[in-house]
Amino acid sequence: MFTVRVPATSANIGPCFDTAGLALTLYNQIEVFTKKDLENNPRPLIDLNCQIDERIRAGQEIPDDERNLIWETINLFCEKMGVPVPFFAIRQTDTIPLTRGLGSSAACVVAGLMIANELTKSGISKDDLINMSVEIEGHPDNVAPAFLGGMVVGATDGKRFEHVRIDVSDELEFFAVIPDFPLSTADARAVLPRAYTKEQAVFNCSRVALLVSAMMSGNFGALSVAMQDEIHQPYRKILIPGMETIIHKSVEYGAYGAYLSGAGPTIMVVAPKGSNVKEKLEELVSTFDHFWLVIPLGVDKHGAEIIR
Repeated sequence: MFTVRVPATSANIGPCFDTAGLALTLYNQIEVFTKKDLENNPRPLIDLNCQIDERIRAGQEIPDDERNLIWETINLFCEKMGVPVPFFAIRQTDTIPLTRGLGSSAACVVAGLMIANELTKSGISKDDLINMSVEIEGHPDNVAPAFLGGMVVGATDGKRFEHVRIDVSDELEFFAVIPDFPLSTADARAVLPRAYTKEQAVFNCSRVALLVSAMMSGNFGALSVAMQDEIHQPYRKILIPGMETIIHKSVEYGAYGAYLSGAGPTIMVVAPKGSNVKEKLEELVSTFDHFWLVIPLGVDKHGAEIIR
């Protein structure tokens, strides 16, 4: 038996659309039982233990059969490697909410690849597993930080995913502001325009450069400008009532800034460590029509791990 722990992730970080993401201290944990483990302790193929807050969990279903994304990923790995699927069972304990912009599907893909690599003793390197996960998931901005921890910036040339990992300062604190309604990635992408102006491209390029520089140098005062975006957030705000208010008010409350996490609808607020932003955010969202949960989080430094 072994356990795989995978962190939640927050992609885009404002202007870094499909290019950067952070690993967060919120985890899914999967216990894996081999044939030997199951001889005297039979278990269902997939045993689910969901620990997501009930108020933001409504309507979320995790399949406990072959439609489960971890199971599907294990099968894809074995097919790609030309090896038989080993006999196993898993107990999946989730705290990452689904369809909230926190990398729940990426966490399943990462877990599936790590489990398959371990069960089959294939010895595939983490970099090669990352490339495999990009093929499956389609977007590297969630899977790369889920594997590596910290902040990861990267690009693919169609063959390989090249990336740089950045250690995020402990002086930063993150608050995930999560609503009780879902937003699918497909719906969030459907509202984006097919083309952008040169001015919009320059606007985002300058913010991406500033954001990466601020994270690497510790000049966090630049983040309020660096997390601005004209590529996806202005178009997605119509799908997320309260988004603009949370982002603007966060700065008033003493945060460096805020951005739409992934495709949303979660808003990620970035603040100096020790601030009282959480209490003010909770007071603000208590006036909204929907319930919003405010969770303080750090940046996970290790990424996905196998625990013996």
